[in-house]
Amino acid sequence: MGAARGTPSSPRRLPLLSVLLLPLLGGAQATIVFIKEPSSQDALQGRRALLRCEVEAPGPVHVYWLLDGAPVQDTERRFAQGSSLSFAAVDRLQDSGAFQCVARDDATGEEAHSANASFNIKCESGSCARPPSTLNS
Repeated sequence: MGAARGTPSSPRRLPLLSVLLLPLLGGAQATIVFIKEPSSQDALQGRRALLRCEVEAPGPVHVYWLLDGAPVQDTERRFAQGSSLSFAAVDRLQDSGAFQCVARDDATGEEAHSANASFNIKCESGSCARPPSTLNS
């Protein structure tokens, strides 16, 4: 009799359990995967640098960058190169903070964020001692 009572309730528990655990087990099918994530690195003031970001997705994705949560705008000094972020001249004032690569599938709305990466910007002899009038260039 005990087995008969337990049998009808078992099929109801299994679907509910699988619905609850599906997102936790990756059943939400995150389709954007980072092949290369940006990593923190040492950089010299005024020298070139590159933050790499490569993603794999079944469809086209739009990749953009954040610095401390704000979108990074392309300039002559700092610009997107493919899905990576290239620096013609690292600047200790403008490039301090946490960079993050973001990949977005516009068709599905799925978005994936990389780990944060930052520069440990070092100065060569006199490279960080600039007159105040050149800080915004």
